[in-house]
Amino acid sequence: MLFSQSTASAGSAVITGREVTAPTTATITASYGSVVQRQTIAVVPASTPAPSPSPSDLPKLRSGSVSPPVITGGDGAVQTITLDRPAPAAGVVVSLSYDLIYGASTGRRAVVPAGATSVTFPFRIGAPKQETLARLHAQVPGSALMPIAEVRILPADPAIRAVTALDFSAPAALVGATVTGTVTLKEPAPTGGITVALWSNTSYGPSVYVPPYVTVPAGSVSASFPVRVTEAATASVVTPSADLGTSLVTHELVVVPDTFSLSGGGGLQPGETVRGAVGIGSAPNPGGATIALASDSPSVSVPATVTIPPASPGAAFPITVGDAIPADRVADLTATWNGQSVTSTLYF
Repeated sequence: MLFSQSTASAGSAVITGREVTAPTTATITASYGSVVQRQTIAVVPASTPAPSPSPSDLPKLRSGSVSPPVITGGDGAVQTITLDRPAPAAGVVVSLSYDLIYGASTGRRAVVPAGATSVTFPFRIGAPKQETLARLHAQVPGSALMPIAEVRILPADPAIRAVTALDFSAPAALVGATVTGTVTLKEPAPTGGITVALWSNTSYGPSVYVPPYVTVPAGSVSASFPVRVTEAATASVVTPSADLGTSLVTHELVVVPDTFSLSGGGGLQPGETVRGAVGIGSAPNPGGATIALASDSPSVSVPATVTIPPASPGAAFPITVGDAIPADRVADLTATWNGQSVTSTLYF
């Protein structure tokens, strides 16, 4: 505080003042007649918050471990990370890095609490096709990303540990809708459960979101997860997959925009059969819908009609390419329903 002038009789005096926001000095003067005495004192704010430590002052990573050190594809484990000294009052955030499943299961971070020197947390990790030594990385503020622990992952024996099926609660989904996916294992999951990696396989075209993984609980043979359709310009067939390293299954799902549409595509080869899709969008479909299909090229054949089941927005159908392809390397498909027609182009 800074002091104000006051007077006092013989004895002691009460000195008052106002608060200061930074350390300073003050000089107190006492006089009696011709005698003057001065005293300089240090003045500090009533409370000075302790400065936050800079990243260079924070603890550094010392070591890490995984228990158990050897697991089988699909298993989880527990990781411990140790600092070189206790964490400060705010704790220390440790950034974590390995694969997509490891990141999703840990939130990509762990916090060493104030006063502690270590943190322990569970994690899941992707199942490999062959034996793999996974090097887990970590980083604290002020330090570079570094390998902190290793775990050896053995491939799952598909005779006893395999994913055998992937199913969806509906064969087709409208943009913005969420359906339920279910993975099924060959045998019940052991203690700790089995983690199965999930892939939407939609890098191009329609966008379908699935979580990075699903864990089948101990004693169960199946587990479910949400599948959300976020984008589709035309009706399309997507094939999400479930992967346990040594076993993989896929299942088709038709995704449909809000309007009547027909799939196109490119890269078709002579003699192959691919899957096309048609959708009626958000139109009501209480009793099912029959869609007429036609191709303008003798090199491409499609069914004369395809039936969309009641309450469904779309359906898939086969597109068969002959041994000879059109000279201009394109073919048009047309779908007709309820007085409307849409056309799409196939490229060879």
